[in-house]
Amino acid sequence: MNIVKRVTKSAVPSSPLDPAQIKFGKTFSPHCFVAEYRDGVWAEARIAPLETFSLHSGALVLHYAQEIFEGLKAFVQPDGGVAVFRPEMNARRFQASAERMAMPKVDESLFLDAVLGLAGADRTWVPEHPGSLYIRPAMIATQPHIGVSSSTEYKFFVITLPAGKYFSNLDAGPGSVEVLVAESMVRAWPGGTGNVKTGANYAITLQIIAKATAAGLNQVLFLDSSPQRRVEELGGMNVMFVEDGGLVTPPLSGTILPGITRDSVITLARELGLSVREYAYALDELIGGVKSGKITEAIACGTAAVVTGIRTLCFENGTRLQVGGAHSPGPLTCTLFERLQNIQYGRLPDKFAWLRRVDGAGA
Repeated sequence: MNIVKRVTKSAVPSSPLDPAQIKFGKTFSPHCFVAEYRDGVWAEARIAPLETFSLHSGALVLHYAQEIFEGLKAFVQPDGGVAVFRPEMNARRFQASAERMAMPKVDESLFLDAVLGLAGADRTWVPEHPGSLYIRPAMIATQPHIGVSSSTEYKFFVITLPAGKYFSNLDAGPGSVEVLVAESMVRAWPGGTGNVKTGANYAITLQIIAKATAAGLNQVLFLDSSPQRRVEELGGMNVMFVEDGGLVTPPLSGTILPGITRDSVITLARELGLSVREYAYALDELIGGVKSGKITEAIACGTAAVVTGIRTLCFENGTRLQVGGAHSPGPLTCTLFERLQNIQYGRLPDKFAWLRRVDGAGA
């Protein structure tokens, strides 16, 4: 599809972007990509100055939450160029989310043209290491209609944000966080949308995330709805554990998101010769493994957080359980963080062909 480019070349940061001073999700780059879906086709594709959308008050997205999104990053490379990390996986996950939410398909070629083109247009807004450019593709239902049915009109758009650390209170490196174990609610259930990147999945977690934040905690660990209360994922990122020197992570059973960072970390762990087991601990089993020392590390991983250690599991009754003694983040957490970041920033060979170069403004 031909994409019209109306790039404002003078729209550059007024001062150098300092990753340490950028609050995640608060600063937006000056351009966006937008395409409209009507009469069964995508049209009016454009990269232009960041737009404010005007929606009819009856737009279906506002009433029935027909909406999906993605998250990926671009990184400055040693030669000063920029590369986007594994956008093809995001394109395929976006398609899977659209199918589940009864929304039109965005071809991988259009998705990649939008993402890479916009990253090129906002090249000057990519902070140097340890910063990155966070890229947010999304699709919303725009047809004015009050009725539980799929929309006939949609808007596919992409915005970008210069980003520093997701957990701003952590020092350099992977760092470690404290998480609340959600025992009073679940975020997903079999047959639901736990494996779909849709806003409703996150809205239902806001209440308990607010409870965790009020307690000074960084994240929430969600359990499934089974009697065993098995570990699933964190709010916005996957979870892994180190047991007997190997990696253990919940399987993609349909109730957790198939994370791109999760897949990347598993690949790197296997390259290092580590065993990887997909298994969901029951809550009692997890507690017993940590207390006995069998489970020595807990890891949060996602596009925004990269790879971060979990040093404390906090429970709703006020009890706390330290993971891995005094050494957090643990050695494997640090190794996986450094290896992944070195690939993303081009300091290690890209043997898995994970990086897609951005060649310039409007590329």
